[in-house]
Amino acid sequence: MKKILWIAAAVVALSLTSCQNDYKQQGEEWAQRLDELCQKQDADAVLALDDSIRSLEAKIVAAGDTAGVADFRKALKDARQRNAAYISTLKLERGMVKDSVVNEVISDALAGDVDINAVTSSVDAALQKEKK
Repeated sequence: MKKILWIAAAVVALSLTSCQNDYKQQGEEWAQRLDELCQKQDADAVLALDDSIRSLEAKIVAAGDTAGVADFRKALKDARQRNAAYISTLKLERGMVKDSVVNEVISDALAGDVDINAVTSSVDAALQKEKK
């Protein structure tokens, strides 16, 4: 009986580690893709990928996988910070309300997804877009 419990514990531990690595790997792949799409200025693809990132992140959080969400966020953090202003501008161009765009970036900062520089650049981009 003890051996069965040890084997079961090992299987559970491996599966949890596997999920975390999958989230990290998924985050790294999407980070690279986000950078590429933003560089190409493929607006539709950028917004679709941003929606996918937010959706998967919400699912991981809802599942209570704190290690998985931490790995996922860490893998994406730099790319999301670099591209925050561009993504915010796209959302404004597509009709999203300025307050919603800014609040979304602030929520990202509070969750640890981006830093204050991303918030500042997004707010600046929103203000510049509003002036035009």
